[in-house]
Amino acid sequence: MLPSNVPEWPSQPGPGRRLVRAALRPVLVLVLIAGLVGLGQRFVGLEQLAKLATSQVASSGLPGGENSESRNWAGYAATGGSYTAVSGTWTVPQFSPDSPVGTDATWVGIGGVRGNDLIQAGTQETVTGHGQTEYQAWVETLPQPSKTVPLAIGAGDSISVSIEQSANEQWQIAFSNNTSGKTYQLTVQYKSSLSSAEWVVEAPSARRGRLLPLDRFGTITFSQASAVRDGQTVTVAQAGGRAITMISRAGQALASASRLGDDGGSFSVLESLL
Repeated sequence: MLPSNVPEWPSQPGPGRRLVRAALRPVLVLVLIAGLVGLGQRFVGLEQLAKLATSQVASSGLPGGENSESRNWAGYAATGGSYTAVSGTWTVPQFSPDSPVGTDATWVGIGGVRGNDLIQAGTQETVTGHGQTEYQAWVETLPQPSKTVPLAIGAGDSISVSIEQSANEQWQIAFSNNTSGKTYQLTVQYKSSLSSAEWVVEAPSARRGRLLPLDRFGTITFSQASAVRDGQTVTVAQAGGRAITMISRAGQALASASRLGDDGGSFSVLESLL
């Protein structure tokens, strides 16, 4: 879950200041997020929103039922067996000039449902207001902070990402911008529990786990979503993947995953308009 080393958000004001703070809140949010991007060091100097925790998926291990709930994930996760690779393709969302400020991250990963380990890679979009949006590709191995990768991405680009264990505790991570034809690969060392595989759209969080505003990404569609479980390549459906719905503190759905397509490896994450 894309975290942040941004200072903690202000505490709740006293009764006499709530109206003023309510009026100023959109401006404060804009300044906070725009400041992150404006520093020009997001993901690099700022270590790209250093993650603080793993999934927060309700009912750890996704037991029972067809749908689990999370404060920051929407998509699919599969458990049961040993996962040594995961991959997926999606299209980077495009935002209108009047889109409200916010951020989202789209990724594939291994681990994070049944433990504190998680290796993941994907893209992040941050809407700063006034029609400006930052697009970046990144990798992360918890508990280390996220790091950007030198692959240019933009609105509407088709992106494929794969994570594969090439040797004991050694992982090959590959990015492909299918629209531009550019690619990037890197190898990282990481000890993973191999306990789950994920295909997720996430709401990043600030320090102490407080979630940042989720942008209006609309719909993000995954295709060719697969994993290697116990040495066999499987689709999300074949892996027994369960849908995850992102919910607010009040229990309202913020984003949800559609049913899997007939190929077993495609689905959409749809933002809920509250």
